[in-house]
Amino acid sequence: MLFKQTLILRVCFVFITCPALLPASAQHTLEFVQDGVNNSYSPPVPKGPTSIPQTLAFFLNNNGSKDEGIYFQSLQSRLSVTFSFDDQTYITVPQHVTGMTFGAASGASASQVKSVPVVNNNFFEDSTRTIFTSHPKGQAGRGVNVYNNVGLQIFLSAKPLLTANAPTSDTSRYYYGKLRLQFSRPVNNPVISLVGLGATTNFSDKRLGFATELELQSPGRTLIKLSGSKELVLDDTKTKILHTKSAITGNCGNGAACGSLMVTGSDVTSLVFGVYLRADGGPGVWGTQKVTNSGDMWHITVSLPEQ
Repeated sequence: MLFKQTLILRVCFVFITCPALLPASAQHTLEFVQDGVNNSYSPPVPKGPTSIPQTLAFFLNNNGSKDEGIYFQSLQSRLSVTFSFDDQTYITVPQHVTGMTFGAASGASASQVKSVPVVNNNFFEDSTRTIFTSHPKGQAGRGVNVYNNVGLQIFLSAKPLLTANAPTSDTSRYYYGKLRLQFSRPVNNPVISLVGLGATTNFSDKRLGFATELELQSPGRTLIKLSGSKELVLDDTKTKILHTKSAITGNCGNGAACGSLMVTGSDVTSLVFGVYLRADGGPGVWGTQKVTNSGDMWHITVSLPEQ
């Protein structure tokens, strides 16, 4: 019996077939960071609102799929992505520059939006580790660090819809334009994480929720939801990022669409999304003649498997 046990141990040692002896393979990721040393956005970071294209560079995060130990390194071959708006429907929005802008939020005054850095980490804290995923083959809900990773802040102004007295009761969608992501070189399986698709107005105790929805228009590409809130859903074509037909708020934990989606395929050089704003049919309004700064403020960040 003793001889038998010794033989088994020797076989395990020679062929290294014991699962316990196999090292776990790390899944490195490429991510955005802004820590003063490693800066995806070349300082200083400007404040919006602005519709000027914005470029962020990727840094290597060792074992970034698990968010354990943030070790950012510059890439040997620089890789960046430029975000830009095309085909904007609303281009003469007072104080907002355009209907879609970078670096803005509601709340500066009754008539003007709040000016904020175009790149920041004003994320919803994913304490349950179920919302955001950084690596397409990593553990769902892991890898996007709300303290270290940064995103681009986007604002869709509701002022044009208020001005046009656009209906709110029929859950119509209003086209705002296109969001383009242009990579500096081809990439594989990029992961798009969206934070806070949704907002609410409340006047005279009557609320209206509305949310940004996106449609991937790049031919031959589809989306896979890796993780996210129940409000974030894909249509049957796997190209439309939609909010469920529920009451909309701006909270990722209760009413906003938030999550991470992988774009399928290799040699991705650009991604184009049609951008829409949809109301939830609540009894409220887009704003009032005295309070015209409402809109949907949300974040987008991109991560990649090491490549």
